[in-house]
Amino acid sequence: MSPATPSAPVPRILVCGLNWLGDAIMSMPALQALRDHHARADITLLTKPGLAPLWAMSPLPDRVLSLPPPGASLKPVVQSLHELVFDIAYILPHSFRSTLPPFLARISRRIGMPGHFPRDLLLTEIRRPVAGPGRSHQVFEYLDLFFPGENRRTFAPPRLAVPEPVRETMRAKLSALPRPWISVLPGAARGTSKQWPAERYAETAAALVARTGGSIITLGTKSEQAPCQQVAAAAAPNGLNLAGATTLEELSAVLSLSAATLCNDSGGMHLAAALGTPLVAFYGITNPDQTGPLGGSIRILQHSERRTRDVPRQSRQAQGALRAIEPAEAIQAVLDLLPGSRQRQE
Repeated sequence: MSPATPSAPVPRILVCGLNWLGDAIMSMPALQALRDHHARADITLLTKPGLAPLWAMSPLPDRVLSLPPPGASLKPVVQSLHELVFDIAYILPHSFRSTLPPFLARISRRIGMPGHFPRDLLLTEIRRPVAGPGRSHQVFEYLDLFFPGENRRTFAPPRLAVPEPVRETMRAKLSALPRPWISVLPGAARGTSKQWPAERYAETAAALVARTGGSIITLGTKSEQAPCQQVAAAAAPNGLNLAGATTLEELSAVLSLSAATLCNDSGGMHLAAALGTPLVAFYGITNPDQTGPLGGSIRILQHSERRTRDVPRQSRQAQGALRAIEPAEAIQAVLDLLPGSRQRQE
């Protein structure tokens, strides 16, 4: 009787995640490919605390660890990484602080894309993304990090699952509002260079309520309270302002329950796309071919011929390009998405 063949060791992989909501979601297709390639791997995702709930809704990591807040000691998380004994660490951010924990935990292979001095000195290998036709989107940078030299051309879109108890709680909270529920996110962390004017959102919201008999739910951070309230008021009595009043899971639940989402180029846009919610997004001079939302039932409204990945927080050109988009275009784009999505939400 021949001896049993010993099973191969399970790879233990650390992924240091990105620090912005939209970037984190755009990295998900690459992590899905990594998971498909290493089906038995034990994958840990290290992220800042605010994004831990996002990765908890993803099937990709086996566990999620949180970085300490800025200024706090890294010692506890370094100790946790050391005890987990990783074979390899992929560092997606370009920052020194993101690279420090796997370095201090003495993970033998630390791989990242080119960043800044002295951050790159903490890596054992630097992998450069490969440009080419059909590979302009940011997602290919992460695919090249995980699969160097393969020049992958396709990927599966991100997918998230909102915990059902959270969905039921938010469904109950919205139950008094007539359907269809249309979520509106008039803010953007990048500032006015990525924000369609609030007064145009308000005009569009009022028209959508009149045309559909439905409701507008405005969403955003506490700092976006003013534009969200302006838009919700324009939709009265069928407007509800939830800006600053939701957790990330609750925000995701509202988006997943919505028949459509109207938004700027923002993290919320990427979140809505990952949840499968039909959406209409406003773009100024940002290039959607590089950082556009991933998924189906997406309409991009943009008039600018100049497109770039790097947009200043204050840009007259970007603001002018956004103002060139008329409310009538937004109204029709949302109406075009509603019939199928209304049926989907029943």
